[in-house]
Amino acid sequence: MKKQNRILSILIICVFVAFLTSCFFNLLPWNDDVDSPSETEPVNGEDPSQTIEPTPEPSPTLRGRTTLRIKAVGDIMMHMPQVRAGKKSDGTYDFSHFFEDIKPFLENGDIVMGNLETTISNDEKGYGGYPMFRTPEALLQALKNAGFNVLTTANNHTLDGKEFGAVNTLDKLDEYGLLHTGSARSQEERDRVLIVEKNDIKAGILAYTYGTNGMEVTIPKDKLPYMVNYIDRDMMRQDVNRAREAGAEIIIVCIHWGDEYVRKPNDFQKETADYLISLGVDIILGSHAHVLQPMERRKVTLDDGTEKEIFLIYSLGNFISNQRDRYTDSGVIIDLEIIKDYDKGTIELGGISYTPTWVYRFDKNGKPDYRILPVKQFMNDEDSLKGADLERIRAVWNETTSHLGDEGFSAE
Repeated sequence: MKKQNRILSILIICVFVAFLTSCFFNLLPWNDDVDSPSETEPVNGEDPSQTIEPTPEPSPTLRGRTTLRIKAVGDIMMHMPQVRAGKKSDGTYDFSHFFEDIKPFLENGDIVMGNLETTISNDEKGYGGYPMFRTPEALLQALKNAGFNVLTTANNHTLDGKEFGAVNTLDKLDEYGLLHTGSARSQEERDRVLIVEKNDIKAGILAYTYGTNGMEVTIPKDKLPYMVNYIDRDMMRQDVNRAREAGAEIIIVCIHWGDEYVRKPNDFQKETADYLISLGVDIILGSHAHVLQPMERRKVTLDDGTEKEIFLIYSLGNFISNQRDRYTDSGVIIDLEIIKDYDKGTIELGGISYTPTWVYRFDKNGKPDYRILPVKQFMNDEDSLKGADLERIRAVWNETTSHLGDEGFSAE
């Protein structure tokens, strides 16, 4: 009997200990039912509205390289014989055949750009060549078909159609889906840098001109400051800074300057180029001379000690025009490669080459017509060219390659 009572006592003690243990654990702070903070109560003084988000998965690290291919030409001019060459029997215009032979050399670029040295007009306002260039909008369709996607509009003929011409040109460029820079319809548009992003590389493109042939007097004074970008050091510095702030990884400046028909840059061009380079500009593309001027691939050291390579060509020559004097009938397509190296964290110039071009003018249906020819492909084509034309295109090859050289470049 005593043994049974002892067992019973032990069982009662065990039950009592278990009960006390349960009560103790229920009082601990991890219990969800007793003394646990609600979702709206502060914990350790923290703001209850701040929720802890799960740590996001890190983005995959990009490795290797990506490239941006830039193709650029010089002055795109439209004299009246060219306008008449594109006029069809029904009164409409088509200039596509001007570019058929050169199209394969343009369409494989990521950025394909040129200087639109004419305004876009309409039938009501009329058309004209030198000295007041006003061209049918069909030119824009032809340029787009040829591969162009960026046209600069800062040159000495920007205001040939007065305010209407400047605004209508930009309206039509928008309509045809062609990017543009160099002139604007508002201060806001002028201050907005053109950034073109291709293949994970952002290029900022700026454009300026030395003047507008006195036509600025036709523009209201309150509109002129934004309607055309003139060469001004303070403005260019501010624009380069804007481009960097907008995310540009390389900066291209297209600049209308120099002495017409002179194959060497003047002191103003050299000094302005040096200033742009000091601002960190990577590529300078010159126009206006209507003949080719030298180019260079230059190693520079910036004020902060950074070393880099820049590309500069003082004049790309004429891409298309009716000018026939020696040197004015030719130009080049510059082919620039920009390389972004993710592993090194660098963006730099890659390969640079150029394609010499020649404007072939010939008679068709009793009037002049035009084709832009890649020189190398046609200078030995005796089926397509004869006599003086064949001699001239061969001379263009020699004139171009001897003038531009091959130091750091290749001619194709």
